[in-house]
Amino acid sequence: MTPHVWNEGGSPRVVAGIRFALNRKYQAWRLLRECIRRRGGPLTHRDFIAVGASSGGVDALRALASSLPQDMPAAIAIVLHVGAHTSILPSLLSTSGPLAAEHACDGQIYLPGRIYIAPPDQHLVVDGPRLRLVHGAKENFARPAIDPLFRSAAAELGARAIGVVLTGLLDDGAAGLEAIRACGGATLVQDPSEAFAKDMPLNASPFADDVLPLGGLASRLVELTGGGTGGSGAADGATSATPAASNAVDSAREAARRRTALEQRAWRGAPLPPEALSQIATPSTYTCPECNGALWRVSESGLLRYRCHTGHAYSGASLGYGRRDDVERSLLDAVRALREQALMSRTLGEHFGKAGNTAAQLHEEETARRANEAAGVLQSLLLER
Repeated sequence: MTPHVWNEGGSPRVVAGIRFALNRKYQAWRLLRECIRRRGGPLTHRDFIAVGASSGGVDALRALASSLPQDMPAAIAIVLHVGAHTSILPSLLSTSGPLAAEHACDGQIYLPGRIYIAPPDQHLVVDGPRLRLVHGAKENFARPAIDPLFRSAAAELGARAIGVVLTGLLDDGAAGLEAIRACGGATLVQDPSEAFAKDMPLNASPFADDVLPLGGLASRLVELTGGGTGGSGAADGATSATPAASNAVDSAREAARRRTALEQRAWRGAPLPPEALSQIATPSTYTCPECNGALWRVSESGLLRYRCHTGHAYSGASLGYGRRDDVERSLLDAVRALREQALMSRTLGEHFGKAGNTAAQLHEEETARRANEAAGVLQSLLLER
């Protein structure tokens, strides 16, 4: 006689039904575990938003802050190009929306539902659960700059990060947005057609998951931080990929995080910058506009980028802008020197004329004439710029 498996008199049919139900629950649990694994696990909840803005950014940031909910489940870090000038942006944003805003403090633990703003003349970066202020080398001629914040969020947080680029000139933020996307984060860009200055949104758009007007950006941020992991095209693709493809995506993201972290360490001067740079860049023939050191061209990037040993970094556009400034300064120095030479030669000519030295007088007058002509040519080049 076959003994009953169920001690309390349950029939074999009841036992089979229970086993079937338990098996279904087990299969559902395995499916849920696999979905979580493919999406990167619970830590891929988007809980950190990095925002960069420049020209026209105050109005854009106020509009964005006014559209965010009071229970925003993510911390928000903002870099606005203010240089070393005094900034009242925290008070402006605090009165624009429901979230409290403040200048970040070094070592501060960031919390959801709060806005942290880079203080004047300080870079703002993420370091684990804390924010750090760094008086490091300028990037794209700016301090605070957007790329260091974005790069640190990408390296430290991976898929948890969201990068947002708003209005501004040139292209600070584009390289950082590229890093956030490569590391699995979500990337948003303001619609260039509505931006006060469209350069930054245009240059960052190739690395954006969504290009939206300001109102759309706020609602999208709420969606991305609402507990799901959607938003990044790569992350969404990973959810329906085969295990092999999913593993390949994870490996690519981890490699991107290691590379981004290495660039961040090179920027901060540790380990030795030349050794760090040699792993992510190759020497170029250009020199740094700010320190005259050798520039290295960053490899494996969709952007033309350069770094020097002391930490300065430039996109191709910002480097070209700096070179134009160098040319203008050099032309102005040359015009000044030529005008001064003409005045000095004229004075010497008058002196030699009074002394009766006609040959020397004629020589100095000819020198003055040629110096004035050369200065005039250079002056015309400046007017044509």
